[in-house]
Amino acid sequence: MGDTQLPLPSSSMGRVSQLSHSPSNYRLFSFGSNSLGQLGICHVEDAHTPTELFPPCPSGMNITTGGNHTFIFSNGSNVAYATGDNTFGQCSVASSIKPSSDSSQSITTKFTTIVPPSPTARWQAISSGWQFSIFVSSDNAVYSCGNGPRGELGLGSSATTARSLTQIPSFPPPGTTVVQIVSTVEHTLVLLSNGHVYGWGNGRKGQLGLLETGEKYIWEPAELRLDLPEDFEITGIAAGREFSAFISADGEIHVIGSDKWGVKKSKPSNKVSGWRTFAAGWGAIYILTIEGKVLAWGRGTHGQLPPNDLPPLEKLAVGSEHALGIGLDGKLYAWGWGEHGNCGTLSKEQGEVVRWKHEVSIDGLAEGSYRIDGIAAGCATSWVWTT
Repeated sequence: MGDTQLPLPSSSMGRVSQLSHSPSNYRLFSFGSNSLGQLGICHVEDAHTPTELFPPCPSGMNITTGGNHTFIFSNGSNVAYATGDNTFGQCSVASSIKPSSDSSQSITTKFTTIVPPSPTARWQAISSGWQFSIFVSSDNAVYSCGNGPRGELGLGSSATTARSLTQIPSFPPPGTTVVQIVSTVEHTLVLLSNGHVYGWGNGRKGQLGLLETGEKYIWEPAELRLDLPEDFEITGIAAGREFSAFISADGEIHVIGSDKWGVKKSKPSNKVSGWRTFAAGWGAIYILTIEGKVLAWGRGTHGQLPPNDLPPLEKLAVGSEHALGIGLDGKLYAWGWGEHGNCGTLSKEQGEVVRWKHEVSIDGLAEGSYRIDGIAAGCATSWVWTT
């Protein structure tokens, strides 16, 4: 799944990682689930080791991932690049090709370009859910595409599929702009410049706040009704599979929705001061502090919670059931459910689950010859960027 924060207030997000501006000699690698070409490596087999691809963005990349599709873009660029499943138009392209392994599915290979409808606009943010995508442009317009049988597109109950970019009417409200947008399996959250949070999609577990009696889905953007303390000012948002989470600048946390994995009852009772990254997987919530410590709670049945021997991190990226970290030592670490190779090559003893410190090496790069500069994690997919 994916989310993006615009460069306004400082806080971080989950399953999209912003990659810092660097010289053009970067190298991008992907690994993990690839049955529909979502890794952009020109075949449809899972990759258990970081595999190099040649991204079209020269610098300042962002990567956002959906269920089986991926976008790469630079903040302020007029072009985004899509790869992977396009069955419902979630890559916002009309044409696609068939993978030889499964003629019933439609994919785009390598990368297809996506440009804003307005010729003067630039892409500011992209977020992705299971089979849908949401785009924010510099002219303050928000677009959606893909499949939305439970309101995921935000286009109303009569529009459950959009095979190309379709603008969401009257959003954001006049006088506001999008600060952060996060999408997960079936719902989207948007933090606006006035501090209010809007959302749409599946809300039957309470992940979209208090709904009217009998209401399950929000079909168009609506301000969430949240039972928050009066002085709680939201500065960061995160979305799990069936829950939503909010954090204030001083580290107070509020969680709504399903508590199947204890994301509400197990949250820290005290404020988490000095937080840098606030993110969610499908069943767990993660915080990276400025000291490099990772706090996490929720589902840990497959190693999703950080191992006790994890070293301090500089950056954190959270996927559906796994996570990546760049250590202060410059190394790449992975933990969680790695059944598709998204945690790298594992030993027989590890099986598909990583519960302890696990370094992921990049074959073909000599130790000390590169710097890991950015990471992103999605639905059993992983991305690493080096200079």
